[in-house]
Amino acid sequence: MPEPKEWVTAKEAAALIGRHVSQVYRWIDAGRLATRARPDGVTVVLSKAVLRIEPSVRRGRPRGAVGRR
Repeated sequence: MPEPKEWVTAKEAAALIGRHVSQVYRWIDAGRLATRARPDGVTVVLSKAVLRIEPSVRRGRPRGAVGRR
Protein backbone atom coordinates (compact mmCIF):
# COMPACT_ATOMS: atom_id res chain seq x y z
CA MET A 1 0.00 0.00 0.00
CA PRO A 2 1.47 3.39 -0.95
CA GLU A 3 2.18 5.88 1.80
CA PRO A 4 -0.42 8.69 1.98
CA LYS A 5 0.43 12.25 1.05
CA GLU A 6 1.61 14.45 3.92
CA TRP A 7 -1.28 16.95 3.57
CA VAL A 8 -4.71 15.82 2.34
CA THR A 9 -8.13 17.41 1.88
CA ALA A 10 -10.92 16.57 4.33
CA LYS A 11 -12.50 14.35 1.69
CA GLU A 12 -9.23 12.46 1.15
CA ALA A 13 -8.75 12.16 4.92
CA ALA A 14 -12.23 10.70 5.33
CA ALA A 15 -11.55 8.14 2.58
CA LEU A 16 -8.22 7.29 4.19
CA ILE A 17 -9.85 6.23 7.46
CA GLY A 18 -13.28 5.12 6.24
CA ARG A 19 -15.26 7.88 7.94
CA HIS A 20 -17.67 10.50 6.65
CA VAL A 21 -16.15 13.85 5.72
CA SER A 22 -18.34 15.58 8.32
CA GLN A 23 -16.44 13.71 11.06
CA VAL A 24 -13.16 15.13 9.77
CA TYR A 25 -14.65 18.63 9.83
CA ARG A 26 -15.83 18.06 13.43
CA TRP A 27 -12.27 17.13 14.43
CA ILE A 28 -10.97 20.25 12.66
CA ASP A 29 -13.52 22.48 14.45
CA ALA A 30 -12.57 20.88 17.78
CA GLY A 31 -8.89 21.66 17.14
CA ARG A 32 -7.89 17.99 17.09
CA LEU A 33 -6.29 18.10 13.62
CA ALA A 34 -3.46 20.21 12.27
CA THR A 35 -4.62 22.23 9.26
CA ARG A 36 -3.32 24.77 6.79
CA ALA A 37 -4.68 26.57 3.76
CA ARG A 38 -3.28 25.88 0.30
CA PRO A 39 -2.65 28.84 -2.03
CA ASP A 40 -5.95 28.07 -3.79
CA GLY A 41 -7.79 28.47 -0.46
CA VAL A 42 -8.52 24.79 0.18
CA THR A 43 -7.96 23.65 3.76
CA VAL A 44 -5.82 20.55 4.13
CA VAL A 45 -5.05 18.39 7.15
CA LEU A 46 -1.94 16.54 8.20
CA SER A 47 -2.53 12.92 7.20
CA LYS A 48 -0.39 11.55 10.05
CA ALA A 49 -2.66 13.35 12.53
CA VAL A 50 -5.76 11.81 10.94
CA LEU A 51 -4.28 8.32 11.15
CA ARG A 52 -3.22 8.94 14.75
CA ILE A 53 -6.57 10.31 15.98
CA GLU A 54 -8.90 7.81 14.30
CA PRO A 55 -8.12 4.77 16.52
CA SER A 56 -8.54 6.89 19.68
CA VAL A 57 -12.11 7.87 18.77
CA ARG A 58 -14.82 5.42 19.71
CA ARG A 59 -17.66 4.78 17.33
CA GLY A 60 -21.30 4.50 18.23
CA ARG A 61 -23.36 5.58 21.20
CA PRO A 62 -21.57 5.91 24.56
CA ARG A 63 -22.28 3.20 27.14
CA GLY A 64 -25.27 3.94 29.26
CA ALA A 65 -26.71 6.40 26.75
CA VAL A 66 -30.45 6.18 26.41
CA GLY A 67 -31.68 5.37 22.93
CA ARG A 68 -34.97 6.25 21.34
CA ARG A 69 -38.05 4.97 23.05
